[in-house]
Amino acid sequence: MKQFKAYLFDFDGTLFDTLESLYEVYDIGLAAVNQTCTHEEAKEYIHFSLNELGRRRGLDEEGIAKLIDAVDEAIDDPRSMSKIKIFSDVKETLTSLQAKDCLIAIVSGNNVRHIQNVLKTFQIQDDFAFIVGADPSRQPKPSGDPIFAARALLPGLNAEDICYVGDSLQDPQTAINGGVAGILLERNGEYPDYQGLKIQSLKELLS
Repeated sequence: MKQFKAYLFDFDGTLFDTLESLYEVYDIGLAAVNQTCTHEEAKEYIHFSLNELGRRRGLDEEGIAKLIDAVDEAIDDPRSMSKIKIFSDVKETLTSLQAKDCLIAIVSGNNVRHIQNVLKTFQIQDDFAFIVGADPSRQPKPSGDPIFAARALLPGLNAEDICYVGDSLQDPQTAINGGVAGILLERNGEYPDYQGLKIQSLKELLS
């Protein structure tokens, strides 16, 4: 696989298995606007911004604001945080990329405070040069805006030196829209028909 100078990573589902923790978070968030969701729905919602989730749920601006506030409060609750797991291939991959003098960063639709809390919990906060998280002033994924925000922090690198790695189909599309290479992480064969660059383990980035 081509080696890049900068590796941008999605957070949920790519570096960390956060799904179990988010079931309760979405329950609390939607309860704040008198709604509920199933676990299957939550698996889909993980790939949406909260604004998009609110729109899909038919909420007005006030309802979306209540949803966001409730989720932001619940997501760092110790009960939720305790359910988050780091994927087994993450630490070795990060260490190896650092040994090659690669720059490593996170581009996610999650909020920066929460990402920082999780990184500190697993003691890898110093492995990342920066975090681009949810920002109401930007269009969320699959818009290229989050990638362009990251590229603004990488002024010495050309687009072909940068890749974005994520676990859903919107992630390589986000990369394309942001003008960089996209790599789909398919841990369990979820996207057999995807024809783009695809890996089953983060360790494949090293070969």
